[in-house]
Amino acid sequence: MPVLPDPQQMDLLEAACLSLFDEGIPRSALHVADALMDLPELPMHCPGHHYLLPAALLTAAHLYCGNPRDKLRADLTLAKQRASIIPGGVCGQYGCCGAAVGAGIFACIWQKTAPLSRKGWAAGNQITARCLASIAEVEGPRCCKRVTYLTLSAAVPAAKELWGLDLGENTAVRCRHYPKNRECRKLDCPFYPEEPGAS
Repeated sequence: MPVLPDPQQMDLLEAACLSLFDEGIPRSALHVADALMDLPELPMHCPGHHYLLPAALLTAAHLYCGNPRDKLRADLTLAKQRASIIPGGVCGQYGCCGAAVGAGIFACIWQKTAPLSRKGWAAGNQITARCLASIAEVEGPRCCKRVTYLTLSAAVPAAKELWGLDLGENTAVRCRHYPKNRECRKLDCPFYPEEPGAS
């Protein structure tokens, strides 16, 4: 049976996004995603990351636009509904990583597109495709933290190009999660910290 995202985990991610929004944190999708990945209740690998991506992007986008909290909350709830049916392991079983699908969820919610939309339909698929291409630059095995960073590296510039959304800089990312990953690619991962003793 496929493993679906844990509803309690997704509720926790939603609450964390709203809390970050209330604090007026920097409008950076990377900053939000890092804060969410640091939550102790979020395992190293889990399908909750499929919701984490649209949640981080939506939070940064609403902060950038100065939108009210209720608008963000409504979009987070919709993203949660959509992400809740994306099972774990789709990266290696379907060839379509849930992190990239999460970026597509963000794009479709932000543009308010649907299957019959004449405008915006292509852009939603384009963002997903760009994120998948970025993810595919690094060989497996899976790593939910790595694909989160790779997805953001494609989704953030795409959002600026397509909609003029400034979702923050993708600064030089150095992963803090590698000690928990038994399958870490280490120096073969672009986010592995090249430090003495980091092995």
